[in-house]
Amino acid sequence: MNAGCRRFPLLLSGLLLCGYAHHVPAPVWNAATLEWAAHYHLSFPVWHLVFTPFCSVADFLTTLSAQQAKCFVAWFIVGAFVFFDWKRGALAILGFIAFVAWGALVPRPMGRLIANDPDSLLIDFHSHTNYSHDGRPSFTPAANRRWHALQGYGAAFITDHNLVEGSEQSERASEGDWRTTHFLSLEGEEVSLAKTHLVLLCNQRRVDNYPYDSDFQKIHWFLNDMHKRRLPVIASLPEYWLYHWGAGVDDFVKWGMDGFEIVNSAPKALDFPLDDRRYIVGLCRDHHLVMTGISDNHGYGYATAVWNAMRLPGWREWTPPQLEEEIRKRFVDPAIDRSTLVEVLERPRFFPSSRLGLIFSPWADGWLYLRTLSGAQVAVWCGWIWTISFLCILKDKLKPRYCDSQRPARGITRKSQ
Repeated sequence: MNAGCRRFPLLLSGLLLCGYAHHVPAPVWNAATLEWAAHYHLSFPVWHLVFTPFCSVADFLTTLSAQQAKCFVAWFIVGAFVFFDWKRGALAILGFIAFVAWGALVPRPMGRLIANDPDSLLIDFHSHTNYSHDGRPSFTPAANRRWHALQGYGAAFITDHNLVEGSEQSERASEGDWRTTHFLSLEGEEVSLAKTHLVLLCNQRRVDNYPYDSDFQKIHWFLNDMHKRRLPVIASLPEYWLYHWGAGVDDFVKWGMDGFEIVNSAPKALDFPLDDRRYIVGLCRDHHLVMTGISDNHGYGYATAVWNAMRLPGWREWTPPQLEEEIRKRFVDPAIDRSTLVEVLERPRFFPSSRLGLIFSPWADGWLYLRTLSGAQVAVWCGWIWTISFLCILKDKLKPRYCDSQRPARGITRKSQ
């Protein structure tokens, strides 16, 4: 093993220890203020810890924005051919593709977010099942419930595109087993309109999107009709940002939108700029509107970028319909400051503010990843690094013996043999 290879494990271990020396104060921050939320912690199962280099890196990759992911891939490809020859570089890229596919498609042990306050409910306001046209075929309502429970959610709304069968099926099942699973599945729908997606919560029957789908101005009618039924409506990312930024967002507020998503775990939505998020946060505070962060999980990817916390004393004794009704009443009540109802909790991540910052974002994200590792995770990482290093040293020591056994004796050529 050459000197460079011997230094590599030392360098990696040093980086891991340096990151831990600058450990983040908490595993999540408040997405509206970017202040650390110290009253929450992540709990990892044994197998997640044992395979930390794989599980935690997969978690990290699935929470990158679309633009940051492209930059990460570009850096990886360049690095593969800088540090290896063409053959090994190509193999490294194929291995990376296989790793990403594993992280996106194969269930693995997950870290659970836990609130220190037992009256704090961790909830998701927007997710899908295989009933949605773009849902993963194997992501059934039951799979949706299991996924949320593994992430630490105590409740979640299923909001399939223009359908309610999945959410109805899941809530019925949840009513029968919530005392044993400690998870409550709730009903909702994502009403998909032309360049506009609106999340409808607590509806008991499907809303036909056709009458509202041809003109942006018809969203006003939609909001009026939903408010007659006392149903909360949340504007979904990334549509309001990509297609209605500026005057369209102001129209949403004027027409009575009940709230806005400020974080969406989908890669395209994670490109939502921080300054634009701050604008929406200010708008919600000024007009007392709800702010939510959502997984938008369609069955692809196994780590969420965000949770929501609501302080609801006694929620652990409520049935799914009771919890749904309590949320509905709060979300449609204009007499209260609805901007304080939900604390949006986000995994810490780097926000590039320029093109140059975006290009170098993989390095900033990598440093932030090192800072989020717990002491146990750092120890496991180092264990993997030094075990592999030892095996490489052992292989190098055994290799000359093998070669000597195959080499002809000195002074005797193969021809003379």
